[in-house]
Amino acid sequence: MILSALQLASLAVCAWTATATASTGCGKDLPDGVVPGADSTNVTIYSGGIERSYLIHLPANYTAHDPVPLILSFHGRTKSASEQEDLSQFSNASYNTRAIAVYPQGVANSKGVRQWTGDPDAPANISDIAFTSDLITNLTSSYCIDASRVYATGKSNGGGLVGLLACDPTTSAQIAAFAPVSGAFYYGVLGAANDSLPACDPSRSPIPIVEFHGELDTTIPYDGRGPGGRGETAPVLDWLHDWVERNGFEIDSNVTTSVCQGTGYPEVERYSWGDGVVQHYWESNLNHTWPATYANDDDKSGNYTTCYDGAAVIMEFFENYSL
Repeated sequence: MILSALQLASLAVCAWTATATASTGCGKDLPDGVVPGADSTNVTIYSGGIERSYLIHLPANYTAHDPVPLILSFHGRTKSASEQEDLSQFSNASYNTRAIAVYPQGVANSKGVRQWTGDPDAPANISDIAFTSDLITNLTSSYCIDASRVYATGKSNGGGLVGLLACDPTTSAQIAAFAPVSGAFYYGVLGAANDSLPACDPSRSPIPIVEFHGELDTTIPYDGRGPGGRGETAPVLDWLHDWVERNGFEIDSNVTTSVCQGTGYPEVERYSWGDGVVQHYWESNLNHTWPATYANDDDKSGNYTTCYDGAAVIMEFFENYSL
């Protein structure tokens, strides 16, 4: 059964109010300019000795005494925090009535292109993994957040960063579940050999993770990108299988489900391991596209839509997991 966005949001409210680990920000007044239910606010902090920024959106029902989940949504290479907010839709009450949504902004490299750690062109002196950890600490000390329900998602290079956060011993202890979309998983970065992914040392096991990827993706190809471009990327299934084994599951235990069957939309298959702890959505007709039932910034024509909205599915996945 495919649930509507409003049904999923209602289920999430029920699940997320069951238990909570109140952060130190509970009971505090809101920072100046941040208003529940209003347009997102741009905020700056210092991390690694430089000024960083992010957009923050509080749900309309936020109070200082009710711990709520936190979702971090990372934009793709060349994109911005505001573009990611529009693309991922976690500030939209149709999908999210409960969680604080935060959209971090990447730092521009020497070519003026914003990207994240894990991209071959990312500045070596900036760690977005450390920035994410600092950001979580800052947010949980400023807002009433359920510290056991912090989540990370992102598109493309932002999705690649989400994969690195899942591998990092510090951030994997701060974030409950991970959802890269069209993830760019580069070989030869962060000290790895040219034919290898960076080292992966999560603080716990299993790590809940879901990845979405279009079969028609020509930017970060499903089967990996070879030499000759800006950098080689891993085949999506190789990356997923690493997580399956890392989490202690058998690759052959995959359960495949046809997601869009009978809807009139092109085929989508969901692969699932460990009762859904590791999931993957193979999208037959999508390019480098955030999955949606409507035209969006990735697909302004609306020619490459699918039978579900990424925000709704990701919210449903997140609500199953807490630290």
